[in-house]
Amino acid sequence: MSLVNDLMGQPGVVAAGDFAYRGDQYYHHKGDLSAADTRLISSLCRSNAAAMRMEGDMLAMFSRVCQPGAGGCGFVPTKGWVMHGKSRSVCVISNVYCVIDNERGSLGNVLGMMRNRLADAPDSLN
Repeated sequence: MSLVNDLMGQPGVVAAGDFAYRGDQYYHHKGDLSAADTRLISSLCRSNAAAMRMEGDMLAMFSRVCQPGAGGCGFVPTKGWVMHGKSRSVCVISNVYCVIDNERGSLGNVLGMMRNRLADAPDSLN
């Protein structure tokens, strides 16, 4: 079974899908999003993934400057991001996204499943 299908089986998950690292395509989704919303969230996820990569790279440089010999700060390679809002959260690991209803679902459980299943996923954002 695919990770997207497994995510949709989790309590509180309202949508899940894959996005293309290229940014001009989206793959598939499951849940209550229209085709237009799916394109929008796919673009948002790709853009934020690129921004988070840049932030991780900057944090890694800052850490080496301030703490030489510390071996980096643990932010690279950047694998994903989470945005936790009042009623919904978006969780992205690798090129998979998940939208969660905070009242009905557990961000920790969903994030844990995604981290576990995508631990060795290739990183093709470059």
